[in-house]
Amino acid sequence: MYHPLRFQPLVCTVVVTAISVLHLAGLSKPIAAADPLSQTDDFAQRLREPHTGFVDGQSLRLAIAIASQQQTQPNRHINTWLDRKVNPDRLVSPGGLGPTRYASLCKVASSAGCVCYPVDNCVLIGRASWVAELSHRLYSDVDDDAPGRRSRRGGAESMDLHWPDLTTPDEALQLVRGHSAGRQSGDHAPTALPHDLWPETTLRDISPQLALHLIAGQFLGELPDDRIDVPFARAYQFVGAASVIEGLRETDPNLQIKVSGGQIRLLAIPAAHQAFCRQMLSIPDQEQVPVPANPAAGTALDRLKANQRTFSLEVVDKPAGPLIQALVGQLGLQCQLDPAANPQLEKRVSLSVVDQTLWQLVRLITDQASLKIDAAGDKLRISAKN
Repeated sequence: MYHPLRFQPLVCTVVVTAISVLHLAGLSKPIAAADPLSQTDDFAQRLREPHTGFVDGQSLRLAIAIASQQQTQPNRHINTWLDRKVNPDRLVSPGGLGPTRYASLCKVASSAGCVCYPVDNCVLIGRASWVAELSHRLYSDVDDDAPGRRSRRGGAESMDLHWPDLTTPDEALQLVRGHSAGRQSGDHAPTALPHDLWPETTLRDISPQLALHLIAGQFLGELPDDRIDVPFARAYQFVGAASVIEGLRETDPNLQIKVSGGQIRLLAIPAAHQAFCRQMLSIPDQEQVPVPANPAAGTALDRLKANQRTFSLEVVDKPAGPLIQALVGQLGLQCQLDPAANPQLEKRVSLSVVDQTLWQLVRLITDQASLKIDAAGDKLRISAKN
């Protein structure tokens, strides 16, 4: 069995059994922060930021980091929490990422046989049964319509957590309790956890209650598959959300919806919630996408140079021609590839850059492969440098 966080296998069975009982008894209550997932939230806007790139041949952990971290903008960091029983060192090949950061995370997860789901201010990534179980624990029986219910993210009770490499679960647990001393009510998290060694982790602007659920959630034990088919309720607020509901009935024929004040409260199985979020969060937030005043004006090369969207790209040993085609395809542009340039188009290139425009990325690739790019009307012409 793989243990991504360097779990030490020699753990007493009695301890594991005890922790399972403690967890089931103590963390059965849903999380308090049950505001709808809304497109106006900063968290949702970060998930919908435009993103593209290739991470084929990278480890699952690195691929997740590429999509979730903004090295030049730490405040745009996306919290992720990986299922402890998924091997983070397995190599993944999700193909082209995007069009948003959340879509990239979903593609990376899927390539490792996992699913994604956003909870409060964190994206769960793991086995379908594990994500389903944590989702139930966080949202089952929550009354989204209850007056006065407000998210605590960004408030006095949210916090930034960071622990170094080789931190134990008990140390992480005590770190949360230390940050939230005197503010936590109903802290029923276990007082001791099995020994494990966890990697360096950063969780920004997260509620102590959610952090406790996440830490204890790594020790759920054997999970019944039938929980995947048990519905839970959660509210969402996205423009155009109603248009995708009917399509979800293929996943959950028994789903129920309640529309009120622009919100959709969805009672459905975990897979339907995941599909809904995947569709809504794969639509780039238009407020985050600067466009020219007249995007149709000029040649294809003018349009490429004028677009100011920025991307992070991690590429190892990829052929230059297909990579350029995939990148400019983000703008709906096409390339004419000069057959005489086949040796250069097939040259393997490697890049690791952050916050670069598509034009900057294309120039980096053409420079490595000794190619040049010219305008050819509504297309781009890629040929060999003289």
